Amino acid sequence: ASSIPVPPPTSTPCPSGYITWYSSCYKLVSDHGQASSASYQLQTPISNLSAEKPPSTPAPGDGKCLPGWWPYGRYCYFTYNGKVGYSWPEARHICQEVNGGELASIHSRAEVEFIRNINYTKYHYVWIGLTRDRSYGWGWTDLTSLGFTNWAPGEPNEAVHDGDVGKENCVEMYHDGTWNDNNCVQKRGFVSGTRSLVNV
Repeated sequence: ASSIPVPPPTSTPCPSGYITWYSSCYKLVSDHGQASSASYQLQTPISNLSAEKPPSTPAPGDGKCLPGWWPYGRYCYFTYNGKVGYSWPEARHICQEVNGGELASIHSRAEVEFIRNINYTKYHYVWIGLTRDRSYGWGWTDLTSLGFTNWAPGEPNEAVHDGDVGKENCVEMYHDGTWNDNNCVQKRGFVSGTRSLVNV
């Protein structure tokens, strides 16, 4: 597996609780007053993951996001839909350990449309953070409430296909924004989400 290089640290001093990213200092903002994985979030050369051209229309949002991420409300989103796909566990690992977030949780039709807009190749399927929980129900990996769903017709169907090792316990988003349960070892792009940052 190829590793994603980390840029060299800068010498810019930052206040306590803030992280240096190139010439600026950032702090992770949370609805609950807690910061998580900020060091990973801020040390990732996000542009190395995406070779696609960004959309020409700026995405709606009021937060501050790192280069390659798109603001939406108090969150930042990053899509990877390059030539190399990842299994759902691999995609989640990249979101957590490299991007400092989680596979995206989606809570409204507006969020679906926003992610469709930034997933600008439009024909790639991407992993999102919905998976079966311990009680065999569906839950978001960031532990937010399920509430909104956008299943494709006939989904989730728990189909088992020839050559599959297990059931369809992970969820991908189709190019039209609808969701499908699929085998977690399938190779897909992914959407990461994390709290937006505040620039000092």
